[in-house]
Amino acid sequence: MQNAAPADDNDTLQSPVSILSGRLRVALGIVQGLLLYALYSSWTARSGISTQPMLFIPTLMLAVFLPIIAVSGIGHLSRRNLLIWLATLAVVLCGLGMYDAWRADLSSLLPPRHIDDACCGNGSTGESKSLPSSALIFLTITGLFIAQAMMLAGDADGRRIASYRSYFEMAWKLLVQLMFAALFTGLFWLVLETGNALFSLIKLTFLGKLLEKSWFNIPVTTLAFSFALHLSDVRPQIVAGIRKLLLTLLSWLLPMATIVIGAFLLSILTTGLEPLWQTRRASYVLLGATALLVVLINTVYQDGYHLTQKTHRFFSICTRIACLLPVPLVLLATYSLGLRVAEYGWTVSRITGATCALVAAMYATGYALAAIRMRDNLQRISATNVLASFAILVIFLALLSPAADPARIAVADQLHRLTQGKTGADGFDFRFLRFNGARYGVQELKRISEQNNSAYPAAVQDKARLALASTDRWATDEFVVAAPDLNANILMHPSDRKLPKEFAAQDWRNAAERYHLPLCMTKRSHLCDAYVVKPDLAAGEQLLVFESSSGPALFKQNTDGQWQLIGKLLALPGCVEQLRKSAGLDTLNWQLPQQRDIEINGVRVHMESVQTGITDCTKTDAKK
Repeated sequence: MQNAAPADDNDTLQSPVSILSGRLRVALGIVQGLLLYALYSSWTARSGISTQPMLFIPTLMLAVFLPIIAVSGIGHLSRRNLLIWLATLAVVLCGLGMYDAWRADLSSLLPPRHIDDACCGNGSTGESKSLPSSALIFLTITGLFIAQAMMLAGDADGRRIASYRSYFEMAWKLLVQLMFAALFTGLFWLVLETGNALFSLIKLTFLGKLLEKSWFNIPVTTLAFSFALHLSDVRPQIVAGIRKLLLTLLSWLLPMATIVIGAFLLSILTTGLEPLWQTRRASYVLLGATALLVVLINTVYQDGYHLTQKTHRFFSICTRIACLLPVPLVLLATYSLGLRVAEYGWTVSRITGATCALVAAMYATGYALAAIRMRDNLQRISATNVLASFAILVIFLALLSPAADPARIAVADQLHRLTQGKTGADGFDFRFLRFNGARYGVQELKRISEQNNSAYPAAVQDKARLALASTDRWATDEFVVAAPDLNANILMHPSDRKLPKEFAAQDWRNAAERYHLPLCMTKRSHLCDAYVVKPDLAAGEQLLVFESSSGPALFKQNTDGQWQLIGKLLALPGCVEQLRKSAGLDTLNWQLPQQRDIEINGVRVHMESVQTGITDCTKTDAKK
């Protein structure tokens, strides 16, 4: 007689979530999709609520994040706690969204043409009047993940501050669920696109047209994501198994990371710190290495009870050593960042780096204390992780509010350096105030540019007015009032020759080919070398200008006396040095082009070269 299959009621992987919870989750996914479709339609039509950023951005934040929080909490939080939690998050998200909209809204400070051109014309400024900033989105996602994991853990333990084991299990479970939901949604769309490709083979385009409709693809995407989150709750032991496998795989990376980072720190003893500072990105690389160590340490430490001296002696020793490495990394990163701040002041990116360094310092201190206490079996890691999580939430709220807005702090510091004479008017970055200082920077530019403001010299006020009128953040030349002195920037060869007067008198900043010109011709404090050459003995003299950052540029004078750029030589640095020496000795071997131009109706058509790379002046190339 065959054994009967076990009933579902006896299934050890049975879902703890009720059928009603599943239906609510699916319904929330549909409602979220419909709401996002309505907001998207308003945004694309530039009508309705999208014309009011102070309303649109908070509503968009609520529509994107609140349903996902609700789907994650249904079945785990009590009804009362879930409603209180959602109401609290709604208030926070609305407040952050309204402030983000206010700081980015320049309609009352700049003419509409400047805002529209900057926003939508070339897309270079990132000033979008009705979409959340990237900082708000990133910090909100990270902060909500931490807060939701802590809330679920606290509710599961029945207390406000849960045990570290609950925090660990809930955080990793939530991470695996989100990864699974994202993967499921991606595969869901892969199936739809595969079906579209199959139907298109037989000239049926109904599915392709359907997939292009926002009223279909937005609700379907949110429904798939919510349904995937529900599926991951149906079999919690499977999620736990995936988490265990993921942690096991990642834990074996810690020994390698410890060896690599330890070897790097030992190498500094022989190389010194100067090569590190010359990179100008040392702080971010060092902080990134610290973050990697923190993640890998936690994959080994896990809930605090997994790692013991008796059963995991190798990993215990490796983790203890790894816990000591973040301290020198954070110290080096902080010192590197401090050097830049002392020399150039605070900017938004440096404030972001300082914030990361502060968080990294909390982890480094706690982990180092855990490593040096030999009897505690690294138990201080648990307390460090919990305290750091609370601190991160507070820091994020401060950064996204007026309390510690990086733009506000950076603008105030840069203006202080300007008024104190630490930064001269020529070296001050007015572009930063216009395009990176948000509302605070534009307000200060308007204040500086006022005619009755005697606190700033006329040159500073002129540059402030130019900055206010600018719509392209990358057009740095328009902030320079005076043209560069080419006679000072360009060193002529031979030394008895002088730069042609017409060449020096031209304002190359407005030339059509200005982005191909050597920097010494458009900016101050950049130096070049110029050689008088004569490629055609029957023609006039030409100028071959060398700079350090690109290939040499050749200029000739037209019949009307104006000089123009003929072209640039693309060659490797070694080849450029040979060209420079030959130009100095007047031994350049000029050759006619291999292909001649074609004249059609009096217009010369040039033959484009098929050269795929930069010329290497080796003997092999010389023979070709």
